[in-house]
Amino acid sequence: MSSEKISWRASVETYDQFQAALEEKRIELIYIDSGYFPPEDYMELSHRTHESGKLIGLRMPYIFRKRAELFFDQNLDSIREAGFDLFLHRNLESYGYLRERFEGAVARTAFDHSIYDMNELTEAGLSRLCEISDFDICLPLELSEKELRGFGTPERGVRRELLVYGHIPMMVSAQCINATKQSCDKKERLLYITDRTGRRLPVKNCCRFCYNVILNPLPICLFDREEELSKIKHSIRRFELTTETRREASSILAGEKSFGTNEYTLSWFRRGVQ
Repeated sequence: MSSEKISWRASVETYDQFQAALEEKRIELIYIDSGYFPPEDYMELSHRTHESGKLIGLRMPYIFRKRAELFFDQNLDSIREAGFDLFLHRNLESYGYLRERFEGAVARTAFDHSIYDMNELTEAGLSRLCEISDFDICLPLELSEKELRGFGTPERGVRRELLVYGHIPMMVSAQCINATKQSCDKKERLLYITDRTGRRLPVKNCCRFCYNVILNPLPICLFDREEELSKIKHSIRRFELTTETRREASSILAGEKSFGTNEYTLSWFRRGVQ
């Protein structure tokens, strides 16, 4: 790996997780999720983050359709005034939308692991397609450790991010579990479904953009595997918090493997996609 200093980031979906990230000294940037934090709070959250000496980013929706476009149209002023340092895109539609609305003068761009970065040629193609040379990109959740080690040196201006903790999304669905079980009450909650093996899978519903995220019940946990991580060319590591309490989040961000039942998975990192 290059000698570039590793930067630590956290993505959060609750106020408790945000506070835990704010208090952890090594976290340099916090992504707040646009699906779970109301736009009227963006300014305050941004101010608190900058006051603590950290940067703040806005994570865009998994699915960017008419509902999402309407939401952002109605809240562009709040987004501009908040002064986000970075926008994390999980699809190219949201990137195109912000570029058009902000007339190109938008904060630094980052692409999440759902925009599949399979090698340095992908990064070069994405740069040409989006007409940007400076951006961050999260390495995919489909390549094994061995495959990730095969990445060449990124182009100047491109910074690679690696997810080192998180409940991996197994499916993003527009079919709402809560509406199917009961009715659409527009209340976000953590639900569970049982798969054929008897495992209980957490499901988070995002009412603002009307989709569900089905999560792996065991989190990926790589943050203590420095020997393997040091062989992958990247300069950013991210904790992706979803269902964690404040206490669990604080523990995890501090690098302690004391969450839940201490069960975790190495998932794609060991096997890749079969």
